[in-house]
Amino acid sequence: MADSRYLKRDPAPPLPDNIADWVRFIKAERTLNDLVEDIHRMLVNESDVYRALLRATYDTHAVEGSLSMDNALVAMMIRDKAKAIDSSEVAGEKLAVINMALGVVLRRYHASRKQRRNTVGGEEVNNDKDE
Repeated sequence: MADSRYLKRDPAPPLPDNIADWVRFIKAERTLNDLVEDIHRMLVNESDVYRALLRATYDTHAVEGSLSMDNALVAMMIRDKAKAIDSSEVAGEKLAVINMALGVVLRRYHASRKQRRNTVGGEEVNNDKDE
């Protein structure tokens, strides 16, 4: 026979039908780095130009002949995409801030220019000149 205390439980409250009615209880909000990562992932999938601008590890290989210039163009692409998808937190940021956040994002994937430049045979090696 079933335990009577389980039979008398009230049903759980219903889940909201609309995502706008869901309440997020996590204490830490998503950071700018997280928001830039979302846009970076979109652009990697949809833009050959974006990928080309990120590819170089030396100025001589950069699309515009300068890693700094390529970084600025990538930051502009991220900000433009943010405007297109109504991501106001990223769309309102300065290019330098977006560029710094993208640096964090690329390091999360071990794909920063420095990390890739210092990779030999699949292993990252320490290069004192880059410090």
